[in-house]
Amino acid sequence: MTNLAIRIEVKFDIKVLRAPVAAHRKTPCIIELECSECVPDNMPLVTSHRASNGSVVAASGDEVLLSCGGGGKFAAYPLLGALAAACEAGRLRVRHDNALRHVLELGCQENIFEDVLHQVEHCGSPLQGRAYQVQDSARSVRHLATVCFDEDRGVAVRARASNAPRNGLPLAPHSDAPAPLSLLGNFNHMFDARTRLDAERLYSDDARLGRRLRELFKHDRVSFAHQSLTSAKLLSGLYFDDQNVRATDFVSNRVAVWRSVAEGNLHHLHRDLMKLSRPHATLDVYAGTHGVMSLRTGRARSEVFLRAGRRFPVPKYVWTVVLERARHRGLAVVVLNDPFVAVSEIREAVFCESACGQVPWLHELRRNRNYESPVYGLVFCCSLSNFTSVVTEMPQDIVKDVIQGAEGMVLESYL
Repeated sequence: MTNLAIRIEVKFDIKVLRAPVAAHRKTPCIIELECSECVPDNMPLVTSHRASNGSVVAASGDEVLLSCGGGGKFAAYPLLGALAAACEAGRLRVRHDNALRHVLELGCQENIFEDVLHQVEHCGSPLQGRAYQVQDSARSVRHLATVCFDEDRGVAVRARASNAPRNGLPLAPHSDAPAPLSLLGNFNHMFDARTRLDAERLYSDDARLGRRLRELFKHDRVSFAHQSLTSAKLLSGLYFDDQNVRATDFVSNRVAVWRSVAEGNLHHLHRDLMKLSRPHATLDVYAGTHGVMSLRTGRARSEVFLRAGRRFPVPKYVWTVVLERARHRGLAVVVLNDPFVAVSEIREAVFCESACGQVPWLHELRRNRNYESPVYGLVFCCSLSNFTSVVTEMPQDIVKDVIQGAEGMVLESYL
């Protein structure tokens, strides 16, 4: 018998899955500045990278430099005010102790962006001036915006920002050192803290806003037609460069707006103004509120205040003024915060002859004639002389040098 040697070759196709591991190691570090749950309470400045669209992105291996500003220290490193770290697999490898940390662990002891009491033009008692500022260094404070706030009613009357380099807002000479407080000054600070707490409770949670609204009108015949309230910014983060977007997060910059308006024409206006200002000659942007929105309760109408004592009103109008001082031009764009307005009420609600159809830079608002839709917030555009004759929250002295008529309107973009 012949011995047959049978060789059976079995081949195993073994693949080592290395790609996902390598890909994981190359994961960039993304810091989402506009997501409060994604960054520490007192997020440091990222001095090595610029922000774009509200986020800072560092490639894997990049060195990321963090700073707590002038005199500030890190909570996890109480003796250090600046840190260097390498981006590694989406986290930060801190050079100081080689620890791999999530950005949430690298907060400062205090916020380097501040909302402080401050003198503001045309904002005398009983109104309260405020400034949004950032501590660049131990001796340098940069003002990014000012706010004229009505403490009695709990609402911003007027806010101001600029598209100047680094959003620097030129203010009259003054000292940023805090002066000793008088008895009245201490009372103002205590009152200010109470107002902030009330506002944060209202504006931090849309569900809470909704419950408050339903409770206020549960005994009235009011149909909300699937509408709800949300909080919206007067000064949009889109107006600010780099990480200065964080200056718009303060609660004094927020008002109650109907959701369809906030996500509709108010959002379109913010985007249009952002596109106008980049690039453009220096513009001042003012934003504010006017009037109190009211709901039909049977045959009558009831104004909407979210707290007792006629505090925290839902504004009837949310407005923005664009002012180009060098060319003596300006324009007011007004959003009607009333998705329930009847056709018969529109003529009375629109208090100037609208020029929106003549403003080519209102791209988003003019698309599909969005600005004419009340459910998304009816929009109309006014000359500043007509606007300030009705809206006293915008002082006429600020716009007194603007050319009268159509020649004085900001209708085009200028470098």
